[in-house]
Amino acid sequence: MFQRSAGSQYKLLAQTLIKRIRDGEYPAGSLLPTENELGKQFNVSRITVRGALRELEVQGLVSRRPGIGTRVESTQPTGSFVHVGSTVDDILRFTRGFRFQTVEIREVDGSAPSAQALRLPAEQRFIRVTGLRQSDGAPPVVYSEHHVPSLYADAVGQLEGHRASIAELLAERRGDLVCEIRQEIDAVRLTKAQARLLETHPGTPTLRTRTWYYGAKKDLIVASISLFPEGRHLFTTTMRREATG
Repeated sequence: MFQRSAGSQYKLLAQTLIKRIRDGEYPAGSLLPTENELGKQFNVSRITVRGALRELEVQGLVSRRPGIGTRVESTQPTGSFVHVGSTVDDILRFTRGFRFQTVEIREVDGSAPSAQALRLPAEQRFIRVTGLRQSDGAPPVVYSEHHVPSLYADAVGQLEGHRASIAELLAERRGDLVCEIRQEIDAVRLTKAQARLLETHPGTPTLRTRTWYYGAKKDLIVASISLFPEGRHLFTTTMRREATG
């Protein structure tokens, strides 16, 4: 059934599983076949199956638990971010499908409050791109401010409408690769201006992430602040103890 590259196989499998979930073959609360069963059914590798299931998890359709399996949680993709995992690829992938809408582009230096919040060098200049992420027909799920070193300002025009990782796009534009991500997570409350853009109320409890993306030579690609209002972001992770003996 799937005779394409490994990179596209998991997408095709994910689309097939999504259709079956929507058609009721796998209703909410049911378990999908195991990884081995799906691999045999569609004649694909276990890596392909895991990529497809991760895509469903990112869309909020399923949850995965060791010893239980893959459980269908919803028959429709969620309108909120579902952030799964903790690897570089996981973080780069979790914005996929949410369109970026540019609100403002402005040149700032390290003395700007947003740059100070990211502890950026005071003497350096950045292009700050403020924007929203949302799926079609749904309220915005995140407000973000991306600080791009001025040296790479020519790339910011490509951000409007982008539906994947901004850091990855900026890295590709400069012939680089995101090799390291540092992230801090805390809680804040929305200002009136932020709440208006996010179509919610001022003071709403909000998850704030401050994230720094670095290239192969440890130089900064972009530093970002993202605000996720209450009810529009779910962070999940899986931790396992290393076998001993």
